[in-house]
Amino acid sequence: MQVFPALADREKVKSCLTELADSSNAFKQALTAGIEQLVSTITPRIRPVLDSVGTISYELSEAEYANNEVNDPWVQRLLHAVETNVAWLQPLMTANNYDTFVHLIIDFVVKRLEVIMMQKRFSQLGGLQLDRDARALVSHFSVMTSRTVRDKFARLTQMATILNFEKVSEILDFWGENSGPMTWRLTPAEVRRVLGLRVDFKPEAIAAVKL
Repeated sequence: MQVFPALADREKVKSCLTELADSSNAFKQALTAGIEQLVSTITPRIRPVLDSVGTISYELSEAEYANNEVNDPWVQRLLHAVETNVAWLQPLMTANNYDTFVHLIIDFVVKRLEVIMMQKRFSQLGGLQLDRDARALVSHFSVMTSRTVRDKFARLTQMATILNFEKVSEILDFWGENSGPMTWRLTPAEVRRVLGLRVDFKPEAIAAVKL
């Protein structure tokens, strides 16, 4: 009021500020569209490695589980594909834009992995393997970006937790009032579906669990 005592001047300033806000929004939209377009050119180069995970068995014996510890079946191949196609862009982007870009790549990877894992069958050791795989992914992607990535992998990690159970009823130790600090990202229907991926869990036992 003191700087612009005249009403006409105040209206002009308001108009300028509105135009600035509109321009800012337009630039943000253009930036978002540009990053999404960049992601769409990179993901087809990563997808073949992701799709090959569909051929990996998670019905593991102790010998197979031990062998996987020495000869990683797919995680390192996927991370190499991500690094090859993503990391070279880091010097060319601002830190904030690069973080946004990496997180969109992570979204793509996690979404595809969830679909693939939901189509598999697991032994208990296979559940342990998935937990090991998810931890390796979280560890690597955490180094690639300054933003937290753990929440991106929460559903996959929770699937691994369920697939690690000794018996179906163990879910009740982690569900509802017993969930503690854990926030479940899987719905009750999804939990039952994941339990059903274990080769040794009986359908009637899964159906009997009250979630």
